[in-house]
Amino acid sequence: MRERAHTLARKWKHVKRPGRARRQREVPRLVPAAVGIGLVVVTAFALAVALWRTYSPTTVAGMPVPETTDQCRSTPQFTADPAVFTVASDQGAGTVSVPGALALSTEGREKGLALITGEAQAPYQHATWDDAGYLGAITYDRDGNIYAAPTPRLSLVDNPLAGVTTLWRVASATAEMRPFVTLPGAANERNPFGVLGLFYTCDNNTLYAGTVIGSTPSNQQGGVVAVHLSDGVIHRVLTNLDVMGVLVVRQGERLMLYAGLARSPDIVAVPLDEQGLAAGPITPLIDLTLAGATPQERARKLRLVNGVLVADLVPFNFSLQSSASGSSQLRRAAWEWDTVASRWVVQQAATSDS
Repeated sequence: MRERAHTLARKWKHVKRPGRARRQREVPRLVPAAVGIGLVVVTAFALAVALWRTYSPTTVAGMPVPETTDQCRSTPQFTADPAVFTVASDQGAGTVSVPGALALSTEGREKGLALITGEAQAPYQHATWDDAGYLGAITYDRDGNIYAAPTPRLSLVDNPLAGVTTLWRVASATAEMRPFVTLPGAANERNPFGVLGLFYTCDNNTLYAGTVIGSTPSNQQGGVVAVHLSDGVIHRVLTNLDVMGVLVVRQGERLMLYAGLARSPDIVAVPLDEQGLAAGPITPLIDLTLAGATPQERARKLRLVNGVLVADLVPFNFSLQSSASGSSQLRRAAWEWDTVASRWVVQQAATSDS
């Protein structure tokens, strides 16, 4: 399987970037962060890419400062169980801290979801938390329900192709994990990945998923899908564009979707309407290499922390040997909003957690 994965990886062609050679390659000087990037605690993942290869981020003077839209999320009720307590930190892109300083993780040695309850204790796992095999992206909603996406590691034994398009939900009250919704499309042997990013927004009670479902070396079939939790209806927000990390921010009266591309080190943006669907063209937002990212690194997870945009960076080339769930290669970069130029500027250059 490893040799097969290595061979397939060489077939994937990254999007050619004609403007890349002309960019300023100097990494911006490291500026002390206003928040601890290595410890992030949450308080309560169809347009051709070639259209913007000259890379000139669109800005409008006086645009409002982007604000978070996930502030309503609440602690899963099951964490009140006396058997689940003490403290832990948010240590990776597949780790989500919940109020009370517990941490839900999909990046440890345990298969599936694990609740980290302190260094002196073994992680807590409900009996159903490994039913979907290994997991990757996770998030939770205003009621404390947890959502997770299956993501294969070094083989398909625990994560068969048929399961990568299904999102799972952990019930806030019981901790039981069950299939929640199956997204359109199907994985294939050349691309065993499905959903690589998740984000929940309070503004319209919607779960956003960044996907590469069904893509091949020469054809992008992924995008961003919105699942309205009130009725379970699935909407395609972006199509024919492979996406990893996703984030929704509010700028004044407008919602903006940020998407980390899976085939190039870029983050793009698209305005959303009141229903949370695309309401305008895709525009370039951030070139990750200007924050020190390598051409192979992608924004696997995006989040706003006290007004700072944080991206978890991992190398990704659609092979199992470069799995999107590997935390050992994780690096982080951060940006702050320039209120004069109305754009994101590097605050913290890409650096390893270790």
